[in-house]
Amino acid sequence: MKGKSNWDYYAVKIIKHIIVDGEPDPNLIDEYYDDDDRQLFEESVVLVHAQSYGHAQKIAEKKAVGDESSGPNKYGQQVCWKFIKAVDCFLILDELKSGAEIYTCFHTASKDETADEFLEKWFSGSEDSL
Repeated sequence: MKGKSNWDYYAVKIIKHIIVDGEPDPNLIDEYYDDDDRQLFEESVVLVHAQSYGHAQKIAEKKAVGDESSGPNKYGQQVCWKFIKAVDCFLILDELKSGAEIYTCFHTASKDETADEFLEKWFSGSEDSL
């Protein structure tokens, strides 16, 4: 096994699905509530210290699964953050600290679009680069 001094930093792009379940409490709805029948996906890039691209992907996936969470939003609906997939990996040459999020982006999709359809639409071909 390589010593940690030989490891490199990688940025791994991961996709999470933010699932909102249930009807909002009518007494809690305010001017910011949006009921537009769309789903929300998060694209984020996390920094990982690893031996290889494959090792970096495994580390990022384990972290993303561990970060899955759920709880109520301010409208009384249950919100679940679910890891879907690691879609890309980049070798970082600058000296950085492991675990720092360096990029994030949110995507919307129609309510009837599956996670697989979303991945195909936005990230087709990304699997080959891992």
